[in-house]
Amino acid sequence: MNKRTGQLIQRKLNRLQSYVDELSPYLDSLVETYLATPGQRRIVERLAQVIIESSIDINSLLLSSVGQSVPDTARESFSRVHHLGIIDDYLLTRFRRTYIGFRNRIVHDYDMLDNQIVYHTARRLLEDARRYVAAITRYLAATEAEAEGKD
Repeated sequence: MNKRTGQLIQRKLNRLQSYVDELSPYLDSLVETYLATPGQRRIVERLAQVIIESSIDINSLLLSSVGQSVPDTARESFSRVHHLGIIDDYLLTRFRRTYIGFRNRIVHDYDMLDNQIVYHTARRLLEDARRYVAAITRYLAATEAEAEGKD
């Protein structure tokens, strides 16, 4: 991975972490409070969407940094990053089976969302996004150490 690409991925990763940090306080309240606050629900939906889309963007950058083409689908991006050993089976399953569909529902079916499901899914997304950030951070550190060892 060239230095410029690594820096770009790191910037996107930092932004992703900031979105996670921004979302967290909105999910500290009880579900009843969340359900009674429409503005809070819209904030949670948008931040969850951005977290998932940021992860997809990072996947594409990671894949192109190792000479692979950009994947055709978001789900494929997670499969290919998993195949490279960057994310584990758990994260692959969570993003492919849960969060990509969740993002699609937010974007396309926003008028028919079950707000209770949004609340619980977004709470799980927080922890999984943190795990994703940690996995990508480990990969970047290993890649950087490997590049320094070659110099």
